[in-house]
Parts: sequence; structure tokens; C-alpha cells
Amino acid sequence: MHRFIPALALLAACAETPPPPEDIPIPPEASPVDLAFCEGDAIAGSIGQPVSTIQAQLPERARVLGPDGIATQDYRIDRLNVFVDGSGVIQRLTCG
Repeated sequence: MHRFIPALALLAACAETPPPPEDIPIPPEASPVDLAFCEGDAIAGSIGQPVSTIQAQLPERARVLGPDGIATQDYRIDRLNVFVDGSGVIQRLTCG
């Protein structure tokens, strides 16, 4: 009897999984960020550009955060967060 257990386990692993249901709700897109609170209006259109092109335009309280960067978790509405990828290209802008 115990010698059939490994064979049954292999058969169970090969069984087809049912497709995911079609009626899973898609989350709505995030609302646009108002960068006026953190003085980021001037660089709002710079997503997709290297951060080096706008470095001089960043507000005093801005911080650039890379993919492996460490940041404090305090929320400051007057601070601009510039998220960049590994090559320094701006991915998103937020206040906080």
C-alpha cells in the first residue's frame, strides 16, 4: 500500500490547475499626485529622464531614492521623493 504513495504524488503534481476566474476586479489607477505641496511641479514631466538632468532643479528638501536605497518612514508633506531605477532614470515622484 505504501509503495503507491509516491506514484499518487507524481500524478497529483501533473494535474491541471483551473484557470483563474475572469471576474477578478482590477484595481483602479492611482489618482495623480499633487506635487504642489512639495514644490515638485517644475519637474512633474521628467519621469523617464535621468535624474542628473534635473538635479539642479530639485527643491531643498528633496531626496532621491534608488531601488536599494534606505529611507526614513517619517511622512513630510513638504518633501519631494524622486524614485529612480538602477540606472538613475526617474520612475515616479511623490510628496512625503
